[in-house]
Amino acid sequence: MIKQLKIMLCMLLLVAVLPSYVYGANDAADLGYRVDITVTDSSGSPKSSFDVGEEVFVKLSLSYTGAGRAPVYGFQGKLQFDSYVLKNTSVHMEKDISMKYSDGVINYIYLDMTASGKDDSMLQNIGTAVFQARNNGTFDFSLSNFILTNKDASQRYIEPFEDVQIIVGSGIKEASKSSLYEDIVAAKSLLASVIIADNPKTIYSPDFWYSTKSAQNLRNVIAEAEAVFDKENALASEISAAIEKLSIGFSNFENSKIIGPKRWVVSDSNTPVNYSVKASVKGGNGKIADGFEAQTVRATTSATIRMIPDEGYETEYIFINDEKFIGRDIYTIPEVSRDTTVVVTFVRKTPFTDIAHDDWFYVSVRYAYNEGLFTGTSETNFSPSGKMSRAMLATVLYRMENQPNVEFANVFSDVQSDRWYSDAIIWANQSKIVNGYGKGLFAPNDAITREQIAVMLYRYANGKGFDLQTEISNLSFKDANEISDFAKESITWAVSKGIMKGNSDMTLNPSGLATRAEVATMLQRFKELE
Repeated sequence: MIKQLKIMLCMLLLVAVLPSYVYGANDAADLGYRVDITVTDSSGSPKSSFDVGEEVFVKLSLSYTGAGRAPVYGFQGKLQFDSYVLKNTSVHMEKDISMKYSDGVINYIYLDMTASGKDDSMLQNIGTAVFQARNNGTFDFSLSNFILTNKDASQRYIEPFEDVQIIVGSGIKEASKSSLYEDIVAAKSLLASVIIADNPKTIYSPDFWYSTKSAQNLRNVIAEAEAVFDKENALASEISAAIEKLSIGFSNFENSKIIGPKRWVVSDSNTPVNYSVKASVKGGNGKIADGFEAQTVRATTSATIRMIPDEGYETEYIFINDEKFIGRDIYTIPEVSRDTTVVVTFVRKTPFTDIAHDDWFYVSVRYAYNEGLFTGTSETNFSPSGKMSRAMLATVLYRMENQPNVEFANVFSDVQSDRWYSDAIIWANQSKIVNGYGKGLFAPNDAITREQIAVMLYRYANGKGFDLQTEISNLSFKDANEISDFAKESITWAVSKGIMKGNSDMTLNPSGLATRAEVATMLQRFKELE
């Protein structure tokens, strides 16, 4: 009897133990988890508010919410953050969990390759991401795609995660710098989404691509913009110039798209439609390559024109059915949909080695050089980012007026008769273009502001008899209230005529110091009004 009771007791114990054994083999019942996030400073103290420049440590862990326990077979998840506010500097990986940064996301990945699972103690610390607070702003750390898997790859339950708010500095983003960063992200996204190739594998796939050279040019512009963005005390004028340069670089890249030849369409009569493409040169200094002067192409296919500039010249503009495009020595019309006329102009190259054809200001600097408006700061340097002085702009306008004879007058105490700018400043004063600062001072070497340029151009245009009527009466820029009273009318005119343009963050930066490149661009726009 006692022996039978012992057998029954053993069977009961076996039944009691068996579910636990089964759950152990196929993962425990009642499994549930919560993701815990700990945000600290370099000393390990929990914080949610940081100063710019301070280090931020973010540790993730998982804790059980159910009664079950089980080995870990697979794990993944994403920690998302605002990369404008924080910069990821490093990751501290734990227990075979991989941590990788990509576009404002830290990816956590673990996969057991033994089929026996990993001890669940690994969940107590799944890694720490280290950041540097680099800009004022407020954002939430958020999690997405967090998955913990069973042996059969089915998913375990993880409670919804509550976002953790972080404040850096004032907590308010700087509008212009934020706009620059958004432009950088957009440019990088464009590069990542397109085909970069010099010789695509097939003629029809992909339908379009970009050359490695054009891609590298955009990367260079992005790198320059990032350098300004990462500069702790970047000036508003530097940010503004970087936004404009990146915008031009972005546009130049999009315009460099190479579209492969397309299959032609046919009419209802199944007869292919053909169009003529005739190219010619206006003004000399180059020619159309043999075989490209006259072509017959089928409708909706592409046509390529090749230009050969004379020594010391380059292709300036290409006019396709009177529509103007920036010139390059090989130009492809993506789709020919009618008889097409191509007219090409050539222009002297500049001697400046510190500007490149893909710079946003290149065409304007070349224009100013060929029109005799600007000289370089040396025989080979233009110094595009150098500041433009008040004396320099007066001299440019004087040259635009063919340097008329001037009898020196002692108008300004800081303008002597024997200086390179003397005649230009006296002429500008006599022509009611400049008045000086008062008290007999002109300050010829002071860097000129954007609103001062607008005023001088407006007064010069008035003296030339230009139509000064504008189609707008109010400016919608965020910083319109910062325009000096003496410059409001001039800036309104300059904006309405397209001479002066705002930034992508809807600011005008009227008191910002203008670079030589910016002045060259505004002068070209002004001259084209004539």
